[in-house]
Amino acid sequence: MKDITLRNAEQLGAAIRLKRKEKSLTQSELAKLLGAERKWVLNLESGNSKAEIGLILRAIEVLGLRASLADKGQVGRGPHDLKTPRLDQVFQRLQRAPRK
Repeated sequence: MKDITLRNAEQLGAAIRLKRKEKSLTQSELAKLLGAERKWVLNLESGNSKAEIGLILRAIEVLGLRASLADKGQVGRGPHDLKTPRLDQVFQRLQRAPRK
């Protein structure tokens, strides 16, 4: 699967569905790997914007995908740029940040 820029929940769902099918997994099999119900996978693939972020990140990991964030104001930076933080690194930094 080539790198793509996701702009909404529907595009994320389509990417998850494509990768699941590439790995020859059914929705039920993916759900079992995630500890979720098949209906959750169905909703995610349908672009449900209310899906739990923790399970979304787990689905990305289980399917062997990588999520990254990039400052869209930075011209010339892309998903392969080493300066672009990985999504898991961003969440680790947020977890370590002191709460006010």
